Amino acid sequence: MKNLVFYLTLHYPDREGFFRILELLDQEEAGYLEIGIPVSDPFMDGDVIKEINKETLARDITPEDVVDTLEEIKRRFRFKVVLMTYKEGVEHFRLSEVSKDLYHGFLCVDGDYPTGTFPNQISVISKSYDDRALSVALEHNQLFAYVVSGEGKTGSFESLPTEYIEVIKRVKGLTSIPAFVGFGIKSSKDVKEVVKNGADGAIIGTEFIKRYQMGGMDALTAYIEELKEAV
Repeated sequence: MKNLVFYLTLHYPDREGFFRILELLDQEEAGYLEIGIPVSDPFMDGDVIKEINKETLARDITPEDVVDTLEEIKRRFRFKVVLMTYKEGVEHFRLSEVSKDLYHGFLCVDGDYPTGTFPNQISVISKSYDDRALSVALEHNQLFAYVVSGEGKTGSFESLPTEYIEVIKRVKGLTSIPAFVGFGIKSSKDVKEVVKNGADGAIIGTEFIKRYQMGGMDALTAYIEELKEAV
């Protein structure tokens, strides 16, 4: 499980439920947690995550709530934390003011921030990146490379694309950090497939949330057992 990244929107399904899910991930020794900081228009995400962003924002989470949650995560869990958001989230929750000691990496889909603003600034890498853009994307990131399986929104793929295969080869030629594939990863078969094609691991978001929606913690536990077969 060290080579899997699990995405979960902050305080989904609520704060208590959020921490129950995190307890499971820590118990199963997940490597990374990608925390979605909610915004009103998460345009790179599909309907499942969009709806969760809407529900979460309606609870009036404050910048102080974000810090409190990150402090608790640091006290209690071993996995590494990546904050994922958009410029709206950076500004609304004042993320540039959050202590860099409380998380390990940062991904902003539509923002370009000076080096050092956030730790390990992660870019979402696709086949559209030329060699120069790829080098820039990897330059100040020592955590992992985020390679999308294909063009599209999260949760929008019926089957796993193959566009990532050539991108993984190019990434491997430029960096020694792990290269993980996201978008369209649903099953242990998908994880095995991307690893077979050169990736070091996978990023799972929409499917992880869907399993919870279908059957709560029991369904998530069963899903993780399934994924462990691949890793």
